[in-house]
Parts: sequence; structure tokens; C-alpha cells
Amino acid sequence: MLWTSIFGVVTLVLLARALGFGRNALLESAEEAAHRAGEAIAGFAPAEAAVAADGRAALVAARDGRLALVSGFGDRFVVRRLEGSLAVVEGDVLRVRLAEPGKPTIALALGDQAGVWAARF
Repeated sequence: MLWTSIFGVVTLVLLARALGFGRNALLESAEEAAHRAGEAIAGFAPAEAAVAADGRAALVAARDGRLALVSGFGDRFVVRRLEGSLAVVEGDVLRVRLAEPGKPTIALALGDQAGVWAARF
């Protein structure tokens, strides 16, 4: 009975992976991040974007100075406005603490651009 249960669980895990449920969403380019932010936020006209080295998140600046965060959530992307958020630079990593309670701090490895983006907050 125990072996049957273990076999069933392993089979379900393998099936889920084969169907793509274990993949994370990754951004291919700054243009993709800007496009996603422009589609998700009404009136947001992207001017510039920076994608983290791992492709899991990006910052997008609008022409009017507003900022947005595009981040992976499972196999999809979530776009958040960064009004009231805080940013701290640690080496080449920009840590963004969202103004929303209960949301985790997002770390973006932006290299030498981390300080430039932190100044926009």
C-alpha cells in the first residue's frame, strides 16, 4: 500500500513537470519588460527598462517618471507600480521593498546600473 502511494505521487510530479507546471517565467529583453508594463498599467508609457541578470524581474521607467516592477510569478508575470516603495543598493544588487504589506523584497542584479535605478525612487 505504501509503495502504491509513493508511485502515485512520483507519477503526478513527473506529469506536472512534463506539462510545464514547474517552469519559471523569464524575461527575454528590456523591450519585453517595457511592453508588459505598458499593457498592464493604464496610461503607462515606457521609456526605459532594465532586466535583472537572472531574467526573473525588471524595472521599467515611464516617460512621466513613474516606475513599475515586472516580476515572474510561476509561469506568468506580475506588474506592480512602485509608488512608495524603497530601494537599497548592495554592491551590484538593487533590493526593492514594495509598499504593499506582506510582499517580499525583490532583489535585482543590475550591475553598475543599480545605483542609477535606485536614484529614481
